Amino acid sequence: MALTTETPRAGVAPQASGPRVRRPAAGAWATVGTVLAELATLALSLLAASAVIFGLLAVLPGDQAAVLGGTDATPEQVAALRAELGLDRPLAKRYLDWLGGIITGDLGTSGLDGRPIAGELSEKLQVTVPLGLLALLLSVLIAVPIGMLAAVHRDRGFGRTVAALSQVTAAVPTFVTGLVLVVVIALPTRLFPVQGFPANRWEDPLAALQALMLPALAVAIGQAAVLVRFVRSATIDVLTKDWVRTGLAQGWPLRTILLRQGLRNASLPLIGVIGLEIAGVLMGSVIVEKLFGLPGVGGMLLASVGNRDIPTIQSTLFVLTALVMITTVLLTALSRVLDPRIRRTA
Repeated sequence: MALTTETPRAGVAPQASGPRVRRPAAGAWATVGTVLAELATLALSLLAASAVIFGLLAVLPGDQAAVLGGTDATPEQVAALRAELGLDRPLAKRYLDWLGGIITGDLGTSGLDGRPIAGELSEKLQVTVPLGLLALLLSVLIAVPIGMLAAVHRDRGFGRTVAALSQVTAAVPTFVTGLVLVVVIALPTRLFPVQGFPANRWEDPLAALQALMLPALAVAIGQAAVLVRFVRSATIDVLTKDWVRTGLAQGWPLRTILLRQGLRNASLPLIGVIGLEIAGVLMGSVIVEKLFGLPGVGGMLLASVGNRDIPTIQSTLFVLTALVMITTVLLTALSRVLDPRIRRTA
């Protein structure tokens, strides 16, 4: 039997013999690389934030030991207090000790009463984090329908009124909005408490939500005023797309087109704006906590500033900064899930 030899055709690579080995898709490796890059960026950002927070608080004028010792403390007593607080050590060693404690979950102890900061901060975050999340949710629920309606009726009275009111409302301070809500809603209806939070915390979720509703609404109104403008602009951009005109020509109602496709396209820029608004939501939460007498991080932070409790201030600021950064990374990941173009370019 004559043997035949096959000459590979030009431009066609010879195929390897043997069982075919499955290789991970290139997209999976790209996703893993993107996640690792995001985590590395987050770690470096947190490291930079810790250095900035510690450095700025360390160079503040005044002596923490002298403040804690009082006006009657002798120089020897102040020196002993400085040694007790560890303020006589080199600045770099104090920073590395603080950073090492953060990595292991130890935020240090209060310079005022010696209590562990992590325990007290964890207790306060049980009020501040739900307050911020509720405010963020309310702001989106308010901004999305109003912004879309304002875009659809942009040439009518409703759209122009929303555009004007959003600019005015965004300039109103959060505590003023909170006072108006107390006078207009809380006092006449008695549905929501004006001050305080349940002593048993979240054992009664309904009572806890009632206590947080007005403060969250006070924060949400200001944030929603900003978001409305972005939703309106994003929806106007969607309305100019060819597929919207095609859908209208085929007889689809505009409301259906916007809800099925327009909302998803408009949500991409909105997610980026929400990531930028998180810091504002946290700051607004700190202010309304004081106004409504909530036992959250805001009251703890203001009391620490008044008492010059530097360890508590720097650990609290770092935790709040970390929360903002981590949430921003999660929103960026959500944008990649919703938009395939970002996944391909990542």
